[in-house]
Amino acid sequence: MLNANMNDGKSLVVIIVGDTSGCSHIRLRHNALWYGGHEHFGFTPVITPIPIFDPMYLARTKAIVIQRPVSPAHIEMVKRYKALQPKFGFKLVSEFDDQVWEIDGQGIPEYNTASLHFDIKGTTSVAEQTFPLFDELVVSTEFLKVKLIERFKIPEQKVHVIRNVVPRYLWSFPRKQNRTEDLVKPKVLYSGSPCHYRNPVPARKPSPQEPQGFPGITPLKGDMNNAWCDWVIKNVNENKIDFICMGALPWFWEPIKNKIKFVQWVDSQSYPRLVMSLGADFQIAPLVCNNFNKCKSSLRYTESCAAGTVLFGTVFHEDKWSPYEEIPEECKILDNATVEDIDKKFFEACKKDNYNKLLNQNYDFINNNGYWMESNKHAQEWLCMIDNGNNTFI
Repeated sequence: MLNANMNDGKSLVVIIVGDTSGCSHIRLRHNALWYGGHEHFGFTPVITPIPIFDPMYLARTKAIVIQRPVSPAHIEMVKRYKALQPKFGFKLVSEFDDQVWEIDGQGIPEYNTASLHFDIKGTTSVAEQTFPLFDELVVSTEFLKVKLIERFKIPEQKVHVIRNVVPRYLWSFPRKQNRTEDLVKPKVLYSGSPCHYRNPVPARKPSPQEPQGFPGITPLKGDMNNAWCDWVIKNVNENKIDFICMGALPWFWEPIKNKIKFVQWVDSQSYPRLVMSLGADFQIAPLVCNNFNKCKSSLRYTESCAAGTVLFGTVFHEDKWSPYEEIPEECKILDNATVEDIDKKFFEACKKDNYNKLLNQNYDFINNNGYWMESNKHAQEWLCMIDNGNNTFI
């Protein structure tokens, strides 16, 4: 059971979300702790896209959590909250899941379409002004923590890692039984978002709507700029796997589009049920080596553990900062691996004894390491985030 310091007369936690994407759902909106907080921990979550400055609210507020405070509008917001803090006594917390400032001179990779409209120098400038004002800065990975401290000279004790987890209430599915035979033509799922590559957009001639026309967008393989791209094409064409692609169809798989199953994106609430209903045996999570990817969490692995699939993820040959360093050794694929290298590991994992071992290992990983949102470990981490007092397990 958990115990937190809730005897301070504060009954609200204001959570200011910056978007409606998967990031805000996974990090803030889905968190069962918020929804059960008023019953079990003595506070009520207030999730809002706009800041609240009503003194009646602030007098009862234990903490204010601001997602990704790096836009120009955040400067005055954070300064105003900081000025009001001595009067109302709330804790001021920032929360980050991705790289949104420059790291070693690098921003968002070119293949990620967000790079076309994301002002990385602007967000870095805002961060320089807002970060020192927070009592605590919460990030999702150790690499993000290291680089935040290094870039902005924030004291280490003010920066904490709360890893991405999955809610059992959305990922509840019967545990898969062990296989009695080797897998033949297994189902393989790729559920990477379109931000992992860049589909082409044709050029457009000048028109009344676009007097200058549009130069077009060139395609980029992005995180598929490795052997995984050809591995999928090869094994689909050889009829060795049933391949499922979720979301937009990547341009580099156009030649096999009639041989694969295509599944449209769904909203964040429906996504877990859809993934589990597909009944995939394996998932793949290709990456290329860059700082943006090193900041990422191993969420796809945690989801795979919950869904009862075995995930193959990329690790980097140059260092140990891949998000998939924690997956089983048999499932790690080096970023410089060949198609033959992937074949060898993949089809070895299709043998029933090996598959059963990996599947059970994944179930044990999520159950024993606090990767369920409802676990005591995760709840304790979030209670420590919003509470100025000491929290202890009892």
